[in-house]
Amino acid sequence: MSGFLDVPAVEVRAAGPLHGTLRAPSSKSLTNRALLVAALAEGTSRLDSPLDSDDAQAMRVAISTLGATVEEAEGMLTVHGTGGDLVADGPVDARLSGTTMRFVAAAAALSRRRVVVTGAAPLLRRPVGPLTRALQQLGATAADHDGFPPVAVGGGLSGGEITIDVSASSQYASALLLVAPYAARDVTVHARGDAADAYIDLTVDLMRRWGADVEQPAARTWTVRAGRHYVARNERVEYDASAAAHLFTLAAATGGSVTVTNTAPRTLQPDARMVDALAAMGCTVVEEEAAVSVAGPDRLRAVDIDLTAMPDQVANIAVLAAVADGTTTITGAAVTRGHETDRLHALATELTKAGVHVDERDDGLVVTGGGATGDVRLDTYDDHRLAMAFAALAAAVDGITIAEPGCVAKTYPGFWDDLVRLGGVVRTVA
Repeated sequence: MSGFLDVPAVEVRAAGPLHGTLRAPSSKSLTNRALLVAALAEGTSRLDSPLDSDDAQAMRVAISTLGATVEEAEGMLTVHGTGGDLVADGPVDARLSGTTMRFVAAAAALSRRRVVVTGAAPLLRRPVGPLTRALQQLGATAADHDGFPPVAVGGGLSGGEITIDVSASSQYASALLLVAPYAARDVTVHARGDAADAYIDLTVDLMRRWGADVEQPAARTWTVRAGRHYVARNERVEYDASAAAHLFTLAAATGGSVTVTNTAPRTLQPDARMVDALAAMGCTVVEEEAAVSVAGPDRLRAVDIDLTAMPDQVANIAVLAAVADGTTTITGAAVTRGHETDRLHALATELTKAGVHVDERDDGLVVTGGGATGDVRLDTYDDHRLAMAFAALAAAVDGITIAEPGCVAKTYPGFWDDLVRLGGVVRTVA
C-alpha cells in the first residue's frame, strides 16, 4: 500500500516538467458493472485485471452479501453467480461508492426479502430518489429517506415502461437497465435531463456482451427483453480513462509529457475524450493503437468548454484553467454538485484560497488564469478527484499542501506513487 494514504496531508513540490510512461489503473466503471452482472449471471465468470480500489471492494462485498461468491487469485476475480436468485445476508454497506449504492439498490429489487443499502456518512448525502420511485413504478417495494440513502428494496420487478430523470446521475438509468433482464416482463427505460449518456451506452454494451437483449428504438430509450438472462463469461477489464486523464493533467500543468500504455482505442468511456480538451488548451496529443501521449505546452490557453458529456473532468479543467493564459468558462457540470462533494463550490473555494479568481455559476465555473500562488493548504472534502487535480496544481505552483491524500484510494490507490514515478516530489506533512 502507498505510504501516502494514511497521512494527514502531503506537499507536492513544483520540481519542473513531469515525464514518464505508465499504465493507468483498470476502469472502476467497468469493474463495478461487470461484478454486478457476473453476480446476476448463472454460472462462473472470471474478470481479468479488475480494479482493486475502495469502490471496487465495496461492490465485491455488496454482491457477496446478495449471495454471490467472489474469489481472488493472481489479478483475477472468479465470481460464482446467483442466476438472479438473490438472498441477502444482512444490509449492504456501499461505503463511499455511488455506483455500488445505486446499482445494488436496483439489484435488491430482485430479492424476495427486503434489502437495506446504506453506506458511510458522505454517501448518505448523494441523491437516489428518482431511482427509488422508478423501482416502485416497476413493481418493487422501495423506500428511501427523503430522496437519499439508506434505501430499502425488495419484492421483485414486474417490469413495464418508465421515464427517469437522469440529470442528477446517469447511474439511475444504468441501474434499471442492469437488472431489467430479470423482470417478469420487458422493461423500457426513457431517459430525460442532461447527463453523461456515454455511461449508459457503456452499460448497454456490457449487458449485450453478457447475453442480455437490449434494443434502442429511439434516442435515449432502451428496451430490455425479460428472460434473456446474463450468461457467465470471462472478461478483461480495460483501463480507466478518468484515471488516465489525471495523469495527462499532470503533464499539461507542468509542461511535461506522459504516455499511458494500456489505453483502449475503441473505448466507450466518455473521459477518454479529455485529450480533446487538452489539445484545445495547447497540448500535443498522440493517440496510438494501445497508448496515448500528452505533452504540455510552455503556456496553456483558456477555453470555453461544455462538460455535460464528461462532468468528472471538471476538477482537472478548473485546475488547468488556473495556470492557463486567459479566462476559461466551464459549463454543463451541475451534476457534480451531487458527487462526493459539491465539486463546483469546493473548487471555487479552494482555488480562491490559492489566489485564483473564480466565479461560481449554477452549472460551472469561470476561472481566470495566471494568479495561482502557493503557501496554502487545500482541502479535498474526501473527494478523490479533487485531490488528484490539486496535485497537478501543486506540481505547477510551489508551496501547496493537499489534505486527506488517502481519499484517492476510492479509485486510484497508487496515484501518489505514480506521481513520484513521473518525477514529482511528494512529502508527508502533519
